[in-house]
Amino acid sequence: MKLLKIILPILAIIFVSCEEDQRIFEGPSLGDLYGELTIIKDLKVVGDSANFSNGEMLSFTASFSKIVDWKITITGQGSNAKKIIYAKSNTINLSNSSWGGEATTLPFFQNEDCSVLLSFTGHEDSLFSVINIEGSKTYGNGKEVLISDFEGFFNPNFGSFFNSGMVKTVVEGGAGQKNRFLKQESAELGCSWDWLIGYVDYFSNHWFESGPLSADPNNVYFNIMINGDSTLSPTNEPNSLFRIEFWEDEDQNNYFNNSTEDMLYAEFLVDWSGWKMISLKYSELLLAPPSGVGAGGNQIREPNKVSNVRTLLLADPYDQNDPNTCSGFAKADVDYLIWSEGSPILEQ
Repeated sequence: MKLLKIILPILAIIFVSCEEDQRIFEGPSLGDLYGELTIIKDLKVVGDSANFSNGEMLSFTASFSKIVDWKITITGQGSNAKKIIYAKSNTINLSNSSWGGEATTLPFFQNEDCSVLLSFTGHEDSLFSVINIEGSKTYGNGKEVLISDFEGFFNPNFGSFFNSGMVKTVVEGGAGQKNRFLKQESAELGCSWDWLIGYVDYFSNHWFESGPLSADPNNVYFNIMINGDSTLSPTNEPNSLFRIEFWEDEDQNNYFNNSTEDMLYAEFLVDWSGWKMISLKYSELLLAPPSGVGAGGNQIREPNKVSNVRTLLLADPYDQNDPNTCSGFAKADVDYLIWSEGSPILEQ
């Protein structure tokens, strides 16, 4: 009995000690919370260049005196593309810093030098480096059909109409992909006599790449880069409305018949600034309403029969009952119109 009395207090002490030890190791250490940050090993790039077009990868190494929130920001010195890598740890290595050339925000990276900035949340310490992209990343799975990227300027076989004084021109520099893009915007105060700024017809027989699209609308995606300007209208609303129409040549006679063939569409406000990739799944496009253009077809979504992709820039809101309405500036530059199969282009 005496032995039992002795053992029980000892077991209680051991149990309490284990609980205390467990409490000590729960959560971050005091050193991680309040200790100074010391760089043990400076930031280094595993390889100072990469050819991402061949599937090469880059990674980084560094180590610190404490667990800390860190962020690597890679910025293209020519394109201004950005890739952000972040984690919480006291080391940077292959497992948490590998990079295959993709961009976190558009535009895409080009063949260029890039600056690398390592920064820390709550600390002023920053480390810099420079890397070179010998070959930029290629997107897709090999089943893409490129409509246009404007590197060869504007194809004169495409149709277009822009109201007087509106802007439609190919610009070099600042593109979403490579070097050139199509600038589209209204005059400074918009178009006071019409809500349409302009449109472009991308006829399929003049696409940059030819090739049949899949007949499965669930497997086909239309991708387009759009550069917006979030300037608001005088009524304090987003003013740039973008519409994309897909005209199907159902009888394959190289002529779109408004009364017997389908037109599908999507439209949305361009309420952002900078480049953004829009990807549309063909099966989710809207069919023209019964009284609209292209409402007389078979009402079946058939991407393999698209004969024309029309993009329209519109000023919205616009009071059509007031001919003197000037709704304000509208902008939607475009670049890299491309079809993809299986998933949106940025997911491949």
